[in-house]
Amino acid sequence: MPGASPHPRAATRRTTLAVLVTAAAVAALAACGKEGPPLPPLPRGPLPPRGVVARQIGTEVVVAFDRPLARGPRPSQRPERAELLRVVYPPGLQPTPDPETFRRRGEIVDDAAIEPTAGAARLNLHDRLLLDVADGGVGSTLRYAVRLRDRKGRPSALALADDLVPLETRRPPAELTGEPTADGVRLVWRAAAENGAAPAEYNVYRTQPGQPWPEQPLNARPIGATEFLDGAVETGGRYLYAVRIALAPEPPARESAASEPLGIVAEDHFPPAAPTDLVAVQEDANVRLFWNPAPERDVAGYLVFRSADGAAWERLGAGPVEQPQFLDDALPAASARLAYRVAAIDRVSPPNQSPMSETVELELAAGEPAVPPERP
Repeated sequence: MPGASPHPRAATRRTTLAVLVTAAAVAALAACGKEGPPLPPLPRGPLPPRGVVARQIGTEVVVAFDRPLARGPRPSQRPERAELLRVVYPPGLQPTPDPETFRRRGEIVDDAAIEPTAGAARLNLHDRLLLDVADGGVGSTLRYAVRLRDRKGRPSALALADDLVPLETRRPPAELTGEPTADGVRLVWRAAAENGAAPAEYNVYRTQPGQPWPEQPLNARPIGATEFLDGAVETGGRYLYAVRIALAPEPPARESAASEPLGIVAEDHFPPAAPTDLVAVQEDANVRLFWNPAPERDVAGYLVFRSADGAAWERLGAGPVEQPQFLDDALPAASARLAYRVAAIDRVSPPNQSPMSETVELELAAGEPAVPPERP
């Protein structure tokens, strides 16, 4: 009849059918591995580099960066090439932080393979095309970015360096010489003759054979002198040195090309100075010695010698004395006059020994025992 309610059994059948259809759909989704909302695709290219820094060295720009680890365990996910992109803004134009700049105007100025070594490493790319820029790039603003690619050519995101405004370079320092001394390696160089040029300031660099040059110089600030003492070398170490003119004191670094590198072995054949002002004081059955320490920074200790009643000199103690004092608590029996002297030694193996200090003599006080009394 019109308007009558559906038969109860029919309604029950329709409800049961709807439940079965819903259950079947859930089971089908589960079988396909699809649960919940769809996820965005995972990144596919290499991780971007970090710590990108651009610096001018003569007529080129060197851009350093930290190579990241591989995105995943597969060999195809390892970064295999690095690209250096450059955008040039002419003098007088204030660059804006436009993220599309490299897509529209970027040019690749260097492209290099990345060695498949484990872990992170500091790598360099080079822009040797400054001479192709107006006025060699002087006064222009250069913006650099590094991009990595994996085996399949998939790119990383761009990693940018701070903008760099190159300066007019200068002739590098000349005639760099050096010699090992007791205080380290002393370097001397000559400033290149340039008519009308302002006095130069310098940065000194040190590396070891087979190693790259560091980004930071040995000196904390540019130095105005044409000599430098490197007091942080290890005896026997082999080093390479180079000097550049600092074109500007503030970062980013802008420098001249480097001097010819100089190789030096930090040998130490220089004994310390002799200790001075040796004093001997009798304390009951002992003699205490004091002296001024040797001024050298590489002094390892002191050797103490004693002569009793004019007899041969003998060394006291089992090893070098670290402090500039010594207690002689084993005086020879029946001695009336003792003489002492001290020498300094350095840290070289075998050590260099200083000349002897002045000899000090001590007449043992009458009535004082020459040998400490036995302890109960």
